[in-house]
Amino acid sequence: MIARLRLQLEGIGWLLAWRIARWLPEAWVYRAFERLSVRSMRRNAKRRAAVETLLRPVVPGDALRDEVEQAFRWYGLYWAETFRMADLTEEQLDARFACEGRENIEKAFASGKGGVLATPHVGNWDAGGWWVAKQWPLTVVVEVLRPRMLFDRFVDHRRALGMTIVPLERGSDPTGQCIEQLKKGEVVALVADRDLSGSGVEVTMFGRKTKMPPGPAVLALRTGCDLIPAAIFQGEDGTWLARVLPPVERPDEAASDAVQVYTQRLAEQFEELIRFAPAQWHVFNRYWID
Repeated sequence: MIARLRLQLEGIGWLLAWRIARWLPEAWVYRAFERLSVRSMRRNAKRRAAVETLLRPVVPGDALRDEVEQAFRWYGLYWAETFRMADLTEEQLDARFACEGRENIEKAFASGKGGVLATPHVGNWDAGGWWVAKQWPLTVVVEVLRPRMLFDRFVDHRRALGMTIVPLERGSDPTGQCIEQLKKGEVVALVADRDLSGSGVEVTMFGRKTKMPPGPAVLALRTGCDLIPAAIFQGEDGTWLARVLPPVERPDEAASDAVQVYTQRLAEQFEELIRFAPAQWHVFNRYWID
């Protein structure tokens, strides 16, 4: 009962912060969220250690400490950006957004098969989702947050930005729903570097073992569409840069290990994206399994 009450109060706190962030001037909000995040890093040794462990295979030893501090700073800015995003006009979004590799999405959509956009927890995927949804029909598979009130607020937020939402929750069929959207030639996006189910595919990234969800590979293999790695990097003052890589090389579909091979190849593309800005890899819990 106490834990449930604490969770509800935490949700109310997040929703209140969301509302306040929309009232205040943008520069104030950015500074406040940066400072709160860095303070969180200094006070939460367990979380700081988790980020150090995450980034150690990615970042040279002498630079690790600074990258960890930057990771907390960028994460604070992610929340500031997200809370204020719906108040931007489409013209303001276009002015703040740049994309490298747009042609990889265009080709997938023009094929009539649609495409699976797979991204790690890097930068601001909500900004990328909004930009993609402006150009092409977009379905997004989302993790169910707790408390539910916060998740429902995020669903409303993303729908208002033009995305179709498929919750990743027990009893649902996200794979079937995504296949239906792909059959229409639409784009499906998944944040796909964390195994939330516990039954993911083991892969190697940065020389370490982890697990990633098989969903992107399964969807691409079952529908014949492209599997496209991408990430949306944060810039100063609320700007974003999307990097969309060419489709992942498709494995032999008849092979028994096709899903594992495809997911490993995706992991290798994620390495390239993460190396571009390691401090924007927003993972704050245990990631490596070895």
